[in-house]
Formats: sequence, structure tokens, C-alpha cells
Amino acid sequence: MPVFRRELAFSTPNPSLSGAGDWWHLVLDTDAPALYVEHTWDNPSTHAPKERLTGAERFGINDFLTFAQDQPAQSALLSALREMFREVEKGAPTPKEGTGSD
Repeated sequence: MPVFRRELAFSTPNPSLSGAGDWWHLVLDTDAPALYVEHTWDNPSTHAPKERLTGAERFGINDFLTFAQDQPAQSALLSALREMFREVEKGAPTPKEGTGSD
């Protein structure tokens, strides 16, 4: 089954460094099933410029909202969640009780 990814935020330590940066994605794994935020990074080492520091870390939604307070990735996650779970707009038809299949 597919894994859906939506980029929440990206930052780079230096725009002149090709491919370097930190990425945050909202991930829906339909096999697990799981919904989580994944942070991946690929940055040059501050101690050895030719070495790269790479990795990935997963956060549960609640943990990430606590961890990333006041960060661009947090506001992007909140926007994505609002979009996913937005309420039916006023005036839009709603399902009538007893007419849907159970």
C-alpha cells in the first residue's frame, strides 16, 4: 500500500550548499496505519566539512506539536490538519440521518 507524504517545511544551513537541509513531512502510512511527522536532514559537518550528517526521525503528531512550538513546520502541520479535517462549509449539503449505508 502507498505511503503519502506532504512537505511541511524545509530549511537550509546555507543556500549555496546543494542538497543540504532539513525537511519536515507529514506522512500517512496506509500499511501501518500511521500518521506522523518525519524530520530528515542532510547537512555538512561543522567539524569536518567533507563529511555529511544525515538522518531521519519520526514524531507522533502530539509530540511534534509540543516539540516544534513556534516553528514553521508546526504552523504548516496545523494548516494541513485543519485542511484535512475542515468542517463542512455553511450552506453545503450534509448527509441526512438514516440515508447513508452503514
